Amino acid sequence: MDMQSSSVETWPADAVPQSWVNALFTKMARMWGNTFLDKWRDGDLDGVKIEWGKGLRKLSSTELKSGVDALLTLKFPPSLPEFYGLCKQMRLHEMPAAPALSDQTKADPRVVEANLARMREAMAPLLVPREPSARWAYDLLMRGESKYLGKPLTYETIRCASDAITSGAGRKVVEDCIDEFERENLRTIRDAIVEGRRSAFQPLWDTP
Repeated sequence: MDMQSSSVETWPADAVPQSWVNALFTKMARMWGNTFLDKWRDGDLDGVKIEWGKGLRKLSSTELKSGVDALLTLKFPPSLPEFYGLCKQMRLHEMPAAPALSDQTKADPRVVEANLARMREAMAPLLVPREPSARWAYDLLMRGESKYLGKPLTYETIRCASDAITSGAGRKVVEDCIDEFERENLRTIRDAIVEGRRSAFQPLWDTP
C-alpha cells in the first residue's frame, strides 16, 4: 500500500502538516510491515490520515518527537489514541534540566560568623536545661482558686499541689527563696502539709 497516496478531501487547516502524517505512517509501515498495513487495508487510508492530522494538532513538536522515539517500545502499531497518549506520557517522563546557579560568589567568612553568632544567641535560652520547680504549687494554694476560671480548687488539684510541695523540688523552692518574709511563708505552708500527712498516717496506738 502506498503510504503517500493523496486524498480526494482537502487537507484541513486545523491539522498538523500532511507531510508529517505521511512521514509518520511511512515510518510505522517500515517498522511493523504487514501488521501495520493490514490495519488500513480495507479502510479509507486518506480519511485515517486526516483524523490523525487533526488528533495530533494539540501536540508540540517535542511531544511528537518523544512519541515517535518511543515507538520502538511497542510490540504492535498504535491507534491514534494510543499514539497520542504515548507522546504525552513520554513528555512527562522528561526531567527538565535544573537551572545553573547564577551567583557563585563565596560568602564572606566574617558575615557568616556574625550570622551564626546571632543565631546562637537567639537559641541559647532554648538550650539551657531547666530544673523542675514547684513554685506553682505554693502560688496555687495561696491563691485558693484556679488562675483563669476563678473556681475553688478541687480535691485532686489540692492533692497534686501538695505532692509537689512535699517533694524535693518543693523543699528547694523554700531554700532558694531570697526574701526572708516570703521564705517563712513558704516554709509554713510546706511544714503544715508535711505535718498533716504525717498525722494522717500515724498509727492509732501512737495517738496521744
